[in-house]
Amino acid sequence: MDSDDLISNPAPLVAAGQVMAKRKAFGLVWMDQDLVVRARYGVLVDFVKIDALVTETLFPLVGLEEDLRSLQTDTDRVVYLPGIAPVLAEDDTRRLNLTFFWSEPDKRYLMLVAQTLTGSDIEQELSKQMRARLMAEAEVAETSRALSKANKELARVNRDLEDYAAIISHDLKAPLRGMRYIADDIETAMLSGDTSASLANLQKLKDQSLRMSHLMTALLDYASAGRKTEIMELVDTELMVQTVVNSLGYAPTIKIAIEGAWPTARTLRAPLDLVIRNLIDNAIKHHDKSTAHICVRAVYDADNLMISFQDDGPGIDPRHHAAILLPFRTLSQTADTASGMGLALVQRTVESYGGSIRVESDPTTTRGSRFVVHWPLNLEST
Repeated sequence: MDSDDLISNPAPLVAAGQVMAKRKAFGLVWMDQDLVVRARYGVLVDFVKIDALVTETLFPLVGLEEDLRSLQTDTDRVVYLPGIAPVLAEDDTRRLNLTFFWSEPDKRYLMLVAQTLTGSDIEQELSKQMRARLMAEAEVAETSRALSKANKELARVNRDLEDYAAIISHDLKAPLRGMRYIADDIETAMLSGDTSASLANLQKLKDQSLRMSHLMTALLDYASAGRKTEIMELVDTELMVQTVVNSLGYAPTIKIAIEGAWPTARTLRAPLDLVIRNLIDNAIKHHDKSTAHICVRAVYDADNLMISFQDDGPGIDPRHHAAILLPFRTLSQTADTASGMGLALVQRTVESYGGSIRVESDPTTTRGSRFVVHWPLNLEST
């Protein structure tokens, strides 16, 4: 059957589409102008709720509503989102490719959903290919084992350099914001003729600049280090968190309490500093009131340090707990927090060293959010 036959008799195309939809090859979802789901087709999209906002089922779409609505004015454009995780359950690891269209005659959105390989599937396939290649090289030369080790080490160093270059770019924002506040204080003091205040704030500005330089150096040293144990050092964690708090440059109406037992322990200074700083800064930036109370508490044993970050802010809907830890996702609409990378960087850093992070918050019962980080202290084995 050629294309002309299919045009005059589309039944074979319809039948093929039905078979593919039953086998979860694709699914279709129709939404009205307000992104409320009105119809769906295919087993693959059975989880999508009818007569509900599409973001209630697909949490990673939170924050992208305006991008989707822009399709109504540019009907030739599509929005393509590859590898989206529906986050339906803890054991559900599927990833889906989503393509959004706008149908002007029907005044509706159409979302095409297709299966894709998960990150773990891709990693397993790449691992299989790498092992096969190493086995082939081993048959050719006795030195293949040393060559393989050198290649892996080079790949690890390059990956760390790329990751921490992005982290440095993100994490300079908080201390830079603090420097802007200090600069405003210097200007005010100079205009009022308060020389002592000007000199004191100039010293704060120097200290903040030096801290930024030390942070960049520590992160770059870590990214290029040969082994994690080579840069393990004895860290006074209480002094670390106090230094972080002093460097953030927040308003005096924001109170930050440091409580609990903070050990002096052998660990990695730069990544732990990064985690603490980002979570405190996140609590400050996303608070909805001019006055705020944030409590940073530590509990530890010989092997683990548990740090909780409790605030009295607006809280986070449990539906969004998984989404806020994804890259480029934010529930805030302010320009200062539009990048949505802070919590994703924290989760990636914590988990890369064998730790974990969880969110505890339900604004329907009480205000505030609590982030709990489990940080292993015996990192030699991770």
